[in-house]
Amino acid sequence: MARLRSISLGALVFSMTAVAAGQGAETRTPMEIVRESNEAITAILGEYDPLGSEGEALVYEVMDGVTDFQEMSAATINDLCGENEIPGEKCGEWKKVFGDLLRIRSIKGVGRYRADSFDYLNEEIAGERAVVNTLAHYEDEEVTIDYELASRGDGWVIVNYVIDDVDTSYSYNRRFGRLLDDDTVDDVIQLLLDRIEDFRAE
Repeated sequence: MARLRSISLGALVFSMTAVAAGQGAETRTPMEIVRESNEAITAILGEYDPLGSEGEALVYEVMDGVTDFQEMSAATINDLCGENEIPGEKCGEWKKVFGDLLRIRSIKGVGRYRADSFDYLNEEIAGERAVVNTLAHYEDEEVTIDYELASRGDGWVIVNYVIDDVDTSYSYNRRFGRLLDDDTVDDVIQLLLDRIEDFRAE
């Protein structure tokens, strides 16, 4: 029975990543992408408790299929590189490391802050950008999560999150700006690398 559940779960994850990559029979809307990825992750969390390395690998597979962490990183950092005259190569290193941190932070957090359910409230599409408004229920709490997506070929990918009106990209941009008032970009990069190692050690 456990093997049957694992096979079914694997099929769900494969289906989800294929849809995100635009390999399905029809193009999914941004809301469908968000809903199906949340459902896939919820199924994984139900199968693996605690999540463990095998469960994490499945969550990575789903999230990598629907999220562009490097674009999120670039949107956060690009203007800071210009304002602080950071060389292109160093800026690229910073964006890569921060994208890696966003990725591992999202996966490590998903088991810790699992929602009991989601309400899918609204979808707005404007050209190659879209926003999906959701309400996440955590026991007695409700949290608004707005997913910002960008068009990619025949599909959509998540490029930012706004959680209870806190914009992830903007919030990190402000935080990094304050750090650069006193520290070098190398100091900031090392801080991010240290945080990645902390997550890996968990």
